[in-house]
Order: sequence, then structure tokens, then C-alpha cells
Amino acid sequence: MKNSRNIIIIAILIVIVAMAVAYSAFATQLNINGQSEIIGEWNIKITGITAENVSTGCDAGTPEYTNTSATFSAKLLKPGDTITYVITIQNAGTINATLDKITFTPDDKEGSPAISYETTSPATSLGAGEQTTFTVKVTYNAETTEVPSVKTKTITGIIEYVQDD
Repeated sequence: MKNSRNIIIIAILIVIVAMAVAYSAFATQLNINGQSEIIGEWNIKITGITAENVSTGCDAGTPEYTNTSATFSAKLLKPGDTITYVITIQNAGTINATLDKITFTPDDKEGSPAISYETTSPATSLGAGEQTTFTVKVTYNAETTEVPSVKTKTITGIIEYVQDD
């Protein structure tokens, strides 16, 4: 009985060793490698500024722009004169954009009360490859009866687009 029990234990150990060897022979190690790349491009920029509806005798100057700023210098002759600047913004990237914030602040504290600015807003949504325009209209107040002592007024504007959700 003792011998048969030893034989059974030895046989079970041999089977376990054989199964371990067989498992090792048929086991396969799998290697997984991956790489990620960002292909989206953010590129919202100013692509143009032009002067339109320039009152007779006024000088719209030569408007200038870079990718992130536009500058103009309007010279108005008499009350009622206006110059309108059209500024173009383009989404030259591949990521859709949404207008987040727009502020235009004229220098009312130091600037001439005889000059006013009127602005429009660009598109609130700007898809990849799309463009939009907005305007800044400069006006010499038609009700002004005397030449003001302060003859200039500046405006500062910020237009901020963010990535669509």
C-alpha cells in the first residue's frame, strides 16, 4: 500500500512537471508598441485690413497687420467724416474655434470726445479653413461745432478665439 501510494505521488509529480514543460513550450509572449502624434494645428490669424467708405478729403493711411495685430491711423477732416476699416480673420489651422471674448476699449479719458468708434463682431464660430470679417468705423461727430483741443483718440481691441469643445 505504501509502495502504491508513493508510485501515485511520483506519477502526479511527473504529470505536473510534464504540464509545466508543455505550458512553457506553448506559451507566447506578445509585445505591443504604440506611438501617438498630434496632428491638429491651431492657427487663428489676421489676414488683412482695408479701408472702405472713406469720406472725401480724409486719409485712411496705410493700414498694417501681422498675424496677431492690426493697426490703422485715420485722419478725419471735418464733422460728419467717417472711415471704415474691414479686418479679416482666418482659421488657417485644422481645429475649429469659437469666439470666447471680444472687447473694444476707446480711450475716452484722454481722447477727443469729438471722435467715436463703432465696431461689429466677427463670427462666433470659425471652422478650419474659414474666415470672417469685422469692422471698425471711425467718425468725427457731426454735431461738433468747434475744433476740439484734443484731436486724437485711440481704440484697443482684443478678440479671443478658443478651441471648440
